[in-house]
Amino acid sequence: MNLPTAQQAHDLIEKYSTSTQQHLYQVGEIMKYFAGKLWEDTHYWWLVGVLHDIDWDYIEKNGDQHMKSDFEKIMSEIDAPAELLWDIRSHWFFLDGIDEEPNTLVRKYINAVDELSWFIWAYFRMIPSEDVMDIKVKSIKKKLKDKWFAAGVDREHCRNCETMLDIPLDDFIEDIKLALKNSERDWSK
Repeated sequence: MNLPTAQQAHDLIEKYSTSTQQHLYQVGEIMKYFAGKLWEDTHYWWLVGVLHDIDWDYIEKNGDQHMKSDFEKIMSEIDAPAELLWDIRSHWFFLDGIDEEPNTLVRKYINAVDELSWFIWAYFRMIPSEDVMDIKVKSIKKKLKDKWFAAGVDREHCRNCETMLDIPLDDFIEDIKLALKNSERDWSK
């Protein structure tokens, strides 16, 4: 399979993503981390993560349009293979018209990482630290119960690691922290 390069992905992000760039890169790095841990293709998993919301700003965060024609148009600019499109779309499988069920490892992981990474990042931005390792799992779990904190994040999806991967939330949060800590990107505020 002929995959897009990292530079092509970066160029798409620069062109189409405004407010979600940080999230795209975070999910990409987290997916790359898990791919390495599982002996999977790190570049492929990074692409799934970094491009999973490439159309989100372009469609003005309209969930009904996410992963549809605009997504296809954007991804055609880098001649993305169909398999990559299917794997990316799987993170929005619950929307009518998206048939890509999370039935493979990469699909389950993108579903487990997406919402939880948003939530962890929202929490990290409010603590007085620049080290992601200072994030406390018990504090994240407590904040998950606060429906007003990061209200746009689906709490049920934050637990996809448990339902789709049979990995306890505590362990998954620790892995996400490690993924962000060990990435080459600077996550400081």
